[in-house]
Amino acid sequence: MEASAYLTVCILMWGMAIFTMKLAGQGLDPMTLAVFNAGGQLLIGVLLFSRASIGFSKHHLLGIAVGVLFVLGNMAFYKLSQTSQVSTLAPLTALHIAVPILLGIILLGEPVTIRKGVGVLFALLALYFLSSSDS
Repeated sequence: MEASAYLTVCILMWGMAIFTMKLAGQGLDPMTLAVFNAGGQLLIGVLLFSRASIGFSKHHLLGIAVGVLFVLGNMAFYKLSQTSQVSTLAPLTALHIAVPILLGIILLGEPVTIRKGVGVLFALLALYFLSSSDS
């Protein structure tokens, strides 16, 4: 599959997941949602298990950390979605893009370019306009 197809699937799946989180949060508490979210991830894990590289390295532990971080972030989103509109909440939580950008620059030595800076600025401006009230 081409990179553009993976990007499309990623955007669609994450976007639908955020919308579905809002729907699920209307009837379940954040901890229950987290348990069932983990169940969905476990289901995919079981289906893909035969293709996985099983081991116990630093990278395997980082994979577990990713799951923990996503579950904790999702729990916070579930709580937020009970009191906020998804059309406002989704753009605001999209500010998470700043975290890997900063960590990549600081910890991985990724280059800072004018193009990246302008892109981040436009993304932040878009988030501001998407999340601010129309009045």
